[in-house]
Order: sequence, then structure tokens, then C-alpha cells
Amino acid sequence: MFDNYPNHQVNVEAANQTTNQKVLRFDRSYLKSLPGILKICQVVCNTLGFILIKVSTAFISPIFYNILYWVANIITLFLFLMYLFHFVEKYDRLPWHKYEFFFSGIVVLAYIGTSIFAATLAESTGYAVGFFGFCAIVAYTFDGYLKYKGWKRGLPPQ
Repeated sequence: MFDNYPNHQVNVEAANQTTNQKVLRFDRSYLKSLPGILKICQVVCNTLGFILIKVSTAFISPIFYNILYWVANIITLFLFLMYLFHFVEKYDRLPWHKYEFFFSGIVVLAYIGTSIFAATLAESTGYAVGFFGFCAIVAYTFDGYLKYKGWKRGLPPQ
């Protein structure tokens, strides 16, 4: 009945390691967190600026703004979904903070140029595009600042 009993004990450490595996899951709490709100604000500002620049009568500015809109919105939505479904946590060996910091910096510089350019070429819609561009600049700058702090502190991405 108790033959070879010590050899059949369950390893507690192995059991704990299997429960701590990183799984992909939807996280509703990310929508209410500061980085989640910033990502939503970035997408909304990008979209409103895009709609307004399409209404504008300027010819040169919409080309640059469209390129910036599509690139920034696609990457921001991609990152938003990565955080929302914990892909970032699953692939934590990549330097997510560093990537997002540099992405935010590039987008901020591009938005500064295109928003000023749109505000000088168009009339009232250009001013509205400039306003939403400024709002996007603030959101991307603050997000980049948070990512820089997390990168320098060595914090996990999520």
C-alpha cells in the first residue's frame, strides 16, 4: 500500500510554475488606467484631426497629415490592443517602453510640424486641426514621458 511512497510526492514548485504562465486575456481595467486613457485620447485626436483635414480646402497639408494619421493611428491601435489583451506581458523580453518612447517622440515631432502647417494654410478648419494636433501632442508627450520613466526604472511593461 505504501510502497515507494516518497518517490510519488508532487513537486510544489513545479505546480506553482504552471499556474504562473502568461496567458492572453482581455483586461477591462486597462481601459480605465492612465496609459489606456491616453491611448484612447490619442486615437480620438488622430481621428478628429483626420476628419477635419478632409473637410479643409488646403491641398498640401492633408497629404502629410494623412500619412501621419494612418501611421500613428495604426501603431497606436496596435499597441492599445497589445496592452488590452496582455500580449505585452506575454512577450516581456522586448523593450516595449523603449519602443513606445521613441515612437511617441517621432509622432510628437511630426505632429508639431503638420499641425502648424495645417493651421497656417487653412482657415477655421485649419485651426481646429491645429487644436486636435495640439491635444495629440500633449497625449503623446505625456505617454512618452511615462514610458521613459518606466524604461529608466526597469519596470515591466504591464
